[in-house]
Amino acid sequence: MLSVNNIEVVYHDVVFVLKGVSLSVPAGKVVALLGPNGAGKTTLLKMMTGALAPDTGEVKLGTTLQMVTLDQRRDTLKPEWSLQDALTGGVGDLVEVNGQSRHVMSYMKDFLFAPEQARTVVSALSGGERGRLLLAMALAKPSNLLILDEPTNDLDLETLDLLQEMLANYPGTALIVSHDRDFLDRVATSILVFEGDGNWIEYAGGYNDMLAQRK
Repeated sequence: MLSVNNIEVVYHDVVFVLKGVSLSVPAGKVVALLGPNGAGKTTLLKMMTGALAPDTGEVKLGTTLQMVTLDQRRDTLKPEWSLQDALTGGVGDLVEVNGQSRHVMSYMKDFLFAPEQARTVVSALSGGERGRLLLAMALAKPSNLLILDEPTNDLDLETLDLLQEMLANYPGTALIVSHDRDFLDRVATSILVFEGDGNWIEYAGGYNDMLAQRK
């Protein structure tokens, strides 16, 4: 679906943040980017999705790429929306999911909402409920590439379990930026780790798999 080949970012003739990074990301893969603050995770993520162009190297994106980003800042949630309006766009009582129409009440149940919450406004939802609503909104959109930047921040245990289940069943590819070691152990198929001086190395498996390989 996407691949990067020998990409670099150069600043004042000095390689900066990324040095010769290459990676192939086929469908069905969950790739986590791991590194300290300032390592360039967001820069690399933007290049892998075509939002930024590298100074050297090549990024190839699939011709049928449909990307959805989970809004961690929750800016897309309007406080006056009802839960049903947020999922249907304020029109009718059906949600389009993977090309199929579903009744909003049925779809809500997938994300642990009770039918009587359909008219509850966003401002009255708990933090965990807002997290689940964002997941429901993101996964209702047609996509084959899911971008998650620190997805576990401020999520309750129910929502974390739900997110793990959704990633396991997601038919496309997911790119994740996270420091949550337990979460990465549960969901990642590989981890791209910052090794210093602009170098990134991919390790198969989750967080503990990566530690074992680095030894």
